[in-house]
Amino acid sequence: MKVKVTRKFQVTIPPRDSKKVDVKVGDQLMVREEEDKIVFTKVPSLKEPAEAWEHIESTEDFMEGTRRAGKHGNYNNS
Repeated sequence: MKVKVTRKFQVTIPPRDSKKVDVKVGDQLMVREEEDKIVFTKVPSLKEPAEAWEHIESTEDFMEGTRRAGKHGNYNNS
């Protein structure tokens, strides 16, 4: 893909190419130099890792279940 650098050193990523790499408006990109290239890498959002843990119960729920099990003698204390 060929893009033009503006006088403010901005570039526009064509929509078909941004879709291929899942870059959306507002995403942050890291910029680094590799030999004679400029490389843009998408920075993962904080929401993505947080969503990966949604299936894990909260600490409070875990502790409450542990307390209930302890009251009824339903846990192994080894």
